[in-house]
Amino acid sequence: MKLPRLKIRNLSSEFPVIQAGMGVRVGMAPLASAVIKCGGMGTIASVGLGDIEKSKSNYEEESCELLAKEIREARRLTGGRRPLGVNIMVALSVYEAVVRAAAQEKVDFIISGAGLPIYLPGYVGDHDIALIPVISSGRALDVVMKAWKRRYNREPDAVIIESPLCGGHLGFSMEQLAHPETRSIEILLKEVQEVLRNYNSKIPVLAAGAISNREDIEAMIRLGFDGVQIGTRFICLEESGMARTGKELYVKAKPEDVVVIQSPVGLPVRVLKTPLVDRILAGKKEPFYCPYLCLRTCDRNVVPFCIAKALLDAWRGDAENGLFMTGCDVEGVTEIVSTQDFFNTLKGETAPAAAKPSFTKSGLSR
Repeated sequence: MKLPRLKIRNLSSEFPVIQAGMGVRVGMAPLASAVIKCGGMGTIASVGLGDIEKSKSNYEEESCELLAKEIREARRLTGGRRPLGVNIMVALSVYEAVVRAAAQEKVDFIISGAGLPIYLPGYVGDHDIALIPVISSGRALDVVMKAWKRRYNREPDAVIIESPLCGGHLGFSMEQLAHPETRSIEILLKEVQEVLRNYNSKIPVLAAGAISNREDIEAMIRLGFDGVQIGTRFICLEESGMARTGKELYVKAKPEDVVVIQSPVGLPVRVLKTPLVDRILAGKKEPFYCPYLCLRTCDRNVVPFCIAKALLDAWRGDAENGLFMTGCDVEGVTEIVSTQDFFNTLKGETAPAAAKPSFTKSGLSR
């Protein structure tokens, strides 16, 4: 099978791959630009970019200014090549401001999840930007499409379906996550296709969840998807923002090291089991001071830990205190390679042999 191009609105990429946003500071300009140059769609995660001290006094302004700076840097690194987008969580307290900042920078697409992006088109206005909601059910897509049609007379330009096998925040109950077969990607695709038929819509549909190699991508294309979003595998590309010690945790991880906990966002979140996670599961509360008020859904007086601090610690590679989000395919992360190495495996009719690893699960270094 030769992988098809991905076409969304007036955008096109050589490979049917969108890079997941991956905050905090993992999906930044170096990774997004590398993905674009290799033939995919690159994405900057909008959360947690600001200077830590400056954010304490002006979180909104710092968030917007640093996102704009990161977008410009990605444009510089790619020489203006497209498609470049941003991922903006609905749960952010500065959601509207950050969306407007991204629109002013004329990004090519905006991916939005962790809540339903009902007002996203209104914040974007007349800018020519592809809007891509992230959903976990046909019902969620129906709510978005109905609202967008009524309020703005437009439909999404594509939709990403996140399955129960995804990493990060999950739009499923704990019971559904314990029995993922009841909400499999095949079931979700059928729901979404039915909703799209009801609206006479033919927008691209992308799969997300436990996709880490060419074989996985081909399987999703055969199911009827137009493309995929990849997260966990891309954390361990050389250009991702995470410290190397953090990436090596993923390479060493086994399926039994993956657990689901409740996030301050108000959703379940799938993560690697670390000392921080052990303390949370034991019912202990992490001491923290909340200067940012970064999430609308977070009650700082109740939640057991600060997700902003935990993700910053993960970005630094702090295995003791970091929160390392992961999908169910962590066993597919066997090596740290360059973005070009990964995309080389997607070329041609069949996948060529993988590049020699720089770090593997066996601990061998190049």
